[in-house]
Amino acid sequence: MNNKSLLVIIPSRGRPALCREMVVSFLRTKGTHTRMIVYLNDDDPTLGDYDLPQSDDIKVIVGPRQYIADTFNQFCVVPADYYSNLNDDHFFVTDRWDEKLIDLNEREMNGWGIACADDRLTDWNAHPHPSGCVISGKAVRLLGWIAPPGVRHIGIDVTQGKLFGGLGLLRRDKNVVIEHRHWVNGMRPMDENYKWVYGREEQEHGDEAVRRYMFGAYREDREKLRKAVGL
Repeated sequence: MNNKSLLVIIPSRGRPALCREMVVSFLRTKGTHTRMIVYLNDDDPTLGDYDLPQSDDIKVIVGPRQYIADTFNQFCVVPADYYSNLNDDHFFVTDRWDEKLIDLNEREMNGWGIACADDRLTDWNAHPHPSGCVISGKAVRLLGWIAPPGVRHIGIDVTQGKLFGGLGLLRRDKNVVIEHRHWVNGMRPMDENYKWVYGREEQEHGDEAVRRYMFGAYREDREKLRKAVGL
């Protein structure tokens, strides 16, 4: 296996028990060179209940409430070979999932793409967009983002998928599992976070943000990435 570094970025709010389960699964399955930042909100009523394991591999940061896209982009300047933008309702199943997805990226995409696990939620045949994934740090630094400007929550995976997938830089390993324990697949009950994300306002904003990106910065980003990869 390689020795590439990976930084996992996790925003969480109102889900202390769920977040702890996720962190425990992360520590149990990760490789040597992977670490995590958990970003919590200073106005979260459940902040005091976040009793997360402390180690050199887990850094908990408390700051102002913000959209998850802003959190992902805030920490993608922290040096790493790869990044992973995940949520507190993910659960790591496969041992050394990180090394396996990085190897897939290095082997098939020369370290420039997005390698995805099976998240037990996404219909890959219908919607091949990232979830439970590792993203090239080279590509992130080239683009300047993990989530394109204007996106708040809905639309991150769609825009990543269209940009990287359109260049053949999107792969999935069905044998690597990072469950997305979501209410849609029956693994989680509906809660206030889901109600907000899937409410009309956030859905409409996400759809419009994707449209603006696809008819705006997408073409320039695609060309930058294509040239860098040598396609």
